[in-house]
Amino acid sequence: MPQQLGDVINQARRARRWSLRQLAAQVRKEDGTPISPQYLNDIELNRRIPAPYVLRELGQLLELDADHLLMLAGGGEAVVRGYFEAHPEREEAVVELFRTAKQRGFKDWERFTRIVESESREGK
Repeated sequence: MPQQLGDVINQARRARRWSLRQLAAQVRKEDGTPISPQYLNDIELNRRIPAPYVLRELGQLLELDADHLLMLAGGGEAVVRGYFEAHPEREEAVVELFRTAKQRGFKDWERFTRIVESESREGK
């Protein structure tokens, strides 16, 4: 069964031995007010999908990758859009990469990720 957003957040919170109240008090909405423990509970039970801002707050507090949380929340498009906003000159190449991968039935994304990470470490 694939990982769900609420499960990841719940596991990270429990690993830190924080109660729902303790974590909720630290997570701020865009207006600066904390989220409620019930709202956090609904997120952990996969009943609600928080706003991207709240996901970033949760990621920071729980030391989880915010983009991964966004993907689990169904926000993959937002991650890609953010990349294109930061790197508009690469949009065509990235789209072509995914088009080609789909046409050829490419499935080894773990290997692809390792290659990209290796290239990044080497500074290429």
